[in-house]
Amino acid sequence: MGLLNPQNIVYGLSLALLVLIYLRSRSRPTIEVSSLMLFDEAPALVASVRHVRIDPLFWLEMATLTALTLAIAGLYVMRPRTPGHGRIHALVFDLGAGMSAREGSGTRLDQARRDALEIINQAPAGDEFSVIAYALEADAHHPQTANLADLRKALGDLVPMAVPARTAALRAALIRARGASEIDLFADRPPAPAILADAASTARVNFHLVGSGDSNLAIVSLDPGIPGSTRGRAVIRNFSARPYPCELAIDLGNRGEFHQTLMLAPREQVVVPFGPLKTGGVLHARILTPDAIDADNNRYAYAPSDGAAQVLVLSPDAAVRDDIARVLLAVNANFQIETADPGKYLADANASGPSAKPLELVVMHDCYVPVAGAASTLLIYPPQAAKNWPYAAAIGISVRGTLASADIRSDAMGEAPGIESLALGATRIVAIPEWMDLIATATGPAHSSIPLAAIGRGAGGPVGVLAFDVRDHLLLAPDHLDALVLTVDLIKQLIAPRDILIVPTGADVSVPASGTAHVTEPDASARIVTADKWGRVRIRPLQAGRYSVESGGATTQVFANYYDAAESDLGAKPQAEANAPAEKAAAASNAQSAGEVQPLVFILIALALLALTIESAMLIGHAGRWGMRHV
Repeated sequence: MGLLNPQNIVYGLSLALLVLIYLRSRSRPTIEVSSLMLFDEAPALVASVRHVRIDPLFWLEMATLTALTLAIAGLYVMRPRTPGHGRIHALVFDLGAGMSAREGSGTRLDQARRDALEIINQAPAGDEFSVIAYALEADAHHPQTANLADLRKALGDLVPMAVPARTAALRAALIRARGASEIDLFADRPPAPAILADAASTARVNFHLVGSGDSNLAIVSLDPGIPGSTRGRAVIRNFSARPYPCELAIDLGNRGEFHQTLMLAPREQVVVPFGPLKTGGVLHARILTPDAIDADNNRYAYAPSDGAAQVLVLSPDAAVRDDIARVLLAVNANFQIETADPGKYLADANASGPSAKPLELVVMHDCYVPVAGAASTLLIYPPQAAKNWPYAAAIGISVRGTLASADIRSDAMGEAPGIESLALGATRIVAIPEWMDLIATATGPAHSSIPLAAIGRGAGGPVGVLAFDVRDHLLLAPDHLDALVLTVDLIKQLIAPRDILIVPTGADVSVPASGTAHVTEPDASARIVTADKWGRVRIRPLQAGRYSVESGGATTQVFANYYDAAESDLGAKPQAEANAPAEKAAAASNAQSAGEVQPLVFILIALALLALTIESAMLIGHAGRWGMRHV
């Protein structure tokens, strides 16, 4: 026996309150006196009480409160399972990328559907089923029902996504399944035994391992190189345990750049050079050979234009100006970079001069100078003094202090998810507006999480913020490569074309829009999304491919790449407790659940009502025999 919600035992404090009430009433007995002595003083009777005598009414009230407390807490007993009717089942499906793998005449999800339909068809009449799915999050696709037509439709509506199946989402799905007497989990990889054991504490868990093949190819990465200068590279990997042919095609726009069939050895990874490209644009690499997963057979990259873009770097430190210029040239060798001390830079004269050219990017370190006509702005270690920071009122960025040191959090987000904890130097405590997306956070003394890197589109164009100082050659130090990666990723996002975005699947994407936007997905389905107060719509690509966002006569193309090529390895086993076979884990977890939960709520409520009925009968008897004043 046990309790479903032990926290509700706190209602048992009412028992202590009942005891106090009875003890209080016994400590002040009622003395009957003659009405003629109403105003005379009479000494109280002195009685020596050695035992507290409590009448049956007290025990009846104790029994009532105890039964109600245990009913609220969910007292239950475990009883042997019976094949009776009316049991509740939960069907839990993994919708991660691996479930889209083809095997035989269908996918792994198709196999899971067939197994689930067989379970439904073999169940006794009256049994109810719920359908729950998980990938990035858990989702209850259909509540419990005995309607077979609704269940078949709910199973047919399940679609695998090109995103990971997170462990946290699996735990949430199993929590949603609580209340079912039996849970059937369908996944292509065995979960950790601890997860199954936790779910099996209240229900029988049956794990169904779906799929066994590993014949899969994937494009691991795609680098376009520098148009007209350096060659591009595509990295292809064979995740199969046998040799596999790979027909690879690479296109730039509508023009083919590379087309060749390769033979890859088992588990081999090859680097395929191509180019150099003649112009910039969207580069698309495709594996044309049929394999298990389609989502990792396509990859997009943007080749920057070979035009000479103008970039301005402002910093009071000459060494910082040189370091940032080197980083910018590494991003795009065609940049024409001008560096200047902000105290000596004449912004208005430069913008209105006869030789003035539009600026693609302005990088400001520890300063702010209004620069007209800049397409995008990167603020590094923004100044703290209000008099040097007039931009705060315009875009909502403010600096609230400075930390002597900070650490990049290990769970940093954005384009560099692999960042590990790294000690930085001086870091500003920056408050960013709602229209900016947080890329990375940091920790510092008395601060558990402060913005470290962010990007967004303001009224004057894209704006990026880096809160840490880059003095003392931080960006060029080999021990601080993560800071360099974060900076390079932010620069690439700022100089990317406004109507083209290349993101990983599962990422939150903000697209400028006015009013509403018409979003077309890779499968040609369309939906309408309303823009927020900052004039942007947010979408989350769950399938690999091209998304089109149309709003106000402008179209933005969003290209979603498969989130992680390492997940293309269909034969990989989970690292956590990989030594324990899934069958043994499921058997061990179900050893505890040989019985089923039988709540005692109705029995306890019936006992409480019976005690109240007996108490009422006793009170009526007292009233009839001695009068109402004795009740």
